Amino acid sequence: MFRMFLVGIALLLVGCGQEKASHETMLSVTPYNLAAPKIGRGQPVLLELGSTSCRSCEEMARTLYTIKKQHPRSAIYFIDIRRERHVAVQYDVRMMPTQLILDGGGEVVYRHIGPSGTKELTETLTRFGVLQ
Repeated sequence: MFRMFLVGIALLLVGCGQEKASHETMLSVTPYNLAAPKIGRGQPVLLELGSTSCRSCEEMARTLYTIKKQHPRSAIYFIDIRRERHVAVQYDVRMMPTQLILDGGGEVVYRHIGPSGTKELTETLTRFGVLQ
């Protein structure tokens, strides 16, 4: 019994180290009050609406990190809607992750539910003018 306990603790510690490494390559969460002033100011914006406790959302955050690293001036934000539920209500989000592209006037022009691959998402962001 004690042996199983030690094995469990060892697995937990190994998992914690891996989790930290993966967060270093994820797009950081942006509080909505910091992203909101960018919306409707002429530049298209991507809002990734998800949660840090959602596996598909973490996958999207890694994909967006890669894209943002290549296009640092682009308006790409990851909003944790479990922490900021009012944002989910405001944009009628029913599932996570949800990607919204808002045009320069702040109108939603694209909505996707679920994860997207880097190539597909890059093409979409280019088509809607988000990438700079």
